[in-house]
Amino acid sequence: MRIHTQFTGGNITVEKIEDNNVYVEREIRDTEGDWFYWAFCVEDAAGMTLTFRFPNKARVGRFGPAISHDLENWHWQEVSCAGDVFTYTFGPDENKVYFAHNMLYHPVRFMDFCEKHGLTVETICTSVKGRDLPATRFGTGDKWILLTARHHACESTGSYVLEGVMETLLPALPEEYSVLVVPCVDYDGVLDGDQGKNRKPHDHNRDYTEEPIYAVVDYMMQFGREHNLMYTFDFHSPWHQGGQNDHVFLSRSTEAMEPFTNHFAEFLKEETAGIVLHYDRIYDVGPNEQWNDETSPNSKNYFSKQDSVKLSVTLETPYFGLDATKTSQAYQLELGHAFARAMLRYMEEK
Repeated sequence: MRIHTQFTGGNITVEKIEDNNVYVEREIRDTEGDWFYWAFCVEDAAGMTLTFRFPNKARVGRFGPAISHDLENWHWQEVSCAGDVFTYTFGPDENKVYFAHNMLYHPVRFMDFCEKHGLTVETICTSVKGRDLPATRFGTGDKWILLTARHHACESTGSYVLEGVMETLLPALPEEYSVLVVPCVDYDGVLDGDQGKNRKPHDHNRDYTEEPIYAVVDYMMQFGREHNLMYTFDFHSPWHQGGQNDHVFLSRSTEAMEPFTNHFAEFLKEETAGIVLHYDRIYDVGPNEQWNDETSPNSKNYFSKQDSVKLSVTLETPYFGLDATKTSQAYQLELGHAFARAMLRYMEEK
């Protein structure tokens, strides 16, 4: 049996193995404080039954681990879960199984999506670790929309929603608009399997300052200054689970942006009515509510203060959901389609 993290997004420490009990814990790496993301692969365990034990209940979601055999297709184990332990019996031919806190989104999927739709993937800057950071753009107009995801590396629901948004916008984008898509803002973190949240000295979504330390943030800030940027939408996942974190909600920007956000929220509520991952405004976090300080140097706050920007908001999509709103790859894409329809309605009206 071999347990490892030698794949895109891998993150685990094996503390000890006693009989069929494997004691594991997520790697915090350069995150300040605690976070919960983990992902590992088990090979050569066919026919075995193993119990994986974490030291903290805020590790395994209510539907058990996300499971894949190819890093592309994911499903929940669908077991009652205590939050700190799960047991898995490997079939006689299961020689490689991936387990993760949430359904991973491999950057290769984004590249394949772009190729399928005839989009060119360009390099907009170099990451901290020297990697070419990808982006794409489409449209013919001089009014710009900025779509971003993975400011926090582990937040993969945002990637699925972003793909759904792109899929709907591509054939329907009004001719006066163009779109810049930055799918993995924390590209190093996505590839390396970092938490990304609360990265020291600060993470990518706290870097919208006079002197940003991340080249990708500097690029987007400059892009906003040099283009007629009208709308920015940033896609995230919230905390592990519980309370509002089990629901789709908006993290709103500034008080001055509230009338516009309210109007968009009505469209979003209507467009998601009847789908599994529907949006209900009661879970939104407004400016200066809870942790949402409008002076925080994050993406939505920074762009909301730019004169040309008419709407800037963050969508939070739960990792797991509840029994009636259980998330999946397909349902996250469906939410993206609905979000794009709300965008189009809002843009048409304005």
